[in-house]
Amino acid sequence: MLKYPRSTLRTPKVDKGDVKRLLFVVLILFISVNAQTPFDGCAPEGKRKKTATNKTGKVPAKEAAMNRMKNRDGITGSIDHSITIQDLINSPEQTDLDENTAVEITGFVADVIAGTPNETCNCARSDIADIHIDVVDKKKDRNNNDKYVIVEISPRFQDKLGDMTTVKKKITGKWVKFTGWLTYDYKHRSNARNVKKTGNIWRATAWEVHPVTAFKVVPAP
Repeated sequence: MLKYPRSTLRTPKVDKGDVKRLLFVVLILFISVNAQTPFDGCAPEGKRKKTATNKTGKVPAKEAAMNRMKNRDGITGSIDHSITIQDLINSPEQTDLDENTAVEITGFVADVIAGTPNETCNCARSDIADIHIDVVDKKKDRNNNDKYVIVEISPRFQDKLGDMTTVKKKITGKWVKFTGWLTYDYKHRSNARNVKKTGNIWRATAWEVHPVTAFKVVPAP
């Protein structure tokens, strides 16, 4: 058996400065890919209306986490081009896909409507709201709302992409490629056909592309 001098078997020392620098680089990369900044005074986690029992308007942790997803900034990392509308429809649970994924999906726009007012992701304000877009995988499903996949343009992207009236005119009744972040809206599980079979069903899945960071009208497939 070969024997080595004790000096050659010593564990090399780890430079604590190098470790700190590495952790800093990782943190910067994470922030750049998942950047979140306040918009018009509204923090990414949002806010509820103030009440006697919630005087600060603080949002519960689970809801705040979802709001931060909806309020992400532009995409600086890679985009997963493999995920389709049908993949979202086939994914009933939050664990089925990764919310830290930027995607590019193409579908037929059935309708464009104003988003729900006073949502906590928009700090319960009436002056800002998302743009709600109903998208289907097949044009023949445009009047079948339990086939709808929802994509939304948050207020922070409306200066770039257009207000509700402008977006509606541009894309309704057209095939559109949407780029944005995956978000699971757990509050609409009971409205999703892939979760519930009866009740107030008006969408195919709780999975959304939210926020939409870019869109482009494309030829029909």
